[in-house]
Amino acid sequence: MSSDPDQRDPGLPAPELLDDEPLPRRRRREGAPRERERRQQAGSRRWRRLGIALALALAVGGVGWYGDHRVRAAETAAVGHCERRLSTASMLSEIRMGRMVDYVSPAARRASGSGQLHLADLMASPAREVLPLVQRANRVCEAVSVRPWHFALVARRNAATAYAGALVTLLQAVASQGPASFRHDPTLVRLREAAGLE
Repeated sequence: MSSDPDQRDPGLPAPELLDDEPLPRRRRREGAPRERERRQQAGSRRWRRLGIALALALAVGGVGWYGDHRVRAAETAAVGHCERRLSTASMLSEIRMGRMVDYVSPAARRASGSGQLHLADLMASPAREVLPLVQRANRVCEAVSVRPWHFALVARRNAATAYAGALVTLLQAVASQGPASFRHDPTLVRLREAAGLE
């Protein structure tokens, strides 16, 4: 059995024959440019929307950065003010307390046994003088508010507050020594009056 390529297969439909008449235009082809236009317009709308969204995101980010920069500048100034107040109070307390130590040291070295001077008693008065200044510096430092994401400022504020608190505690302990604190302590005054010792 020979198969001729020009011979028709009996199971296939008859091929269409072309004649000289032009074929009618199909509707799909008429709509194809419109469809392409619609796709192009939809694509350009997407890019336009993306551009607008990007511009808005940049604008919001810029405003946020500027606001954070201004807040950080204010916090930096507040921390600097706290550190200056604390530095002044610390230096003044060191000068006053150090002067008393220098004044008393030669006499304390010469005294022996029970005659030794109690240095804390003598330093109570200078400690009471500088304590209010240190307490004010401590309050200023504790009042400083810093955003948690400003890590360097948080560390500076925490260090200043810790030092101010420790200095206040130390000066309060020293100021509570000496005869003046015993005379004005409310509990001792009440007990002394109850004992009939005035």
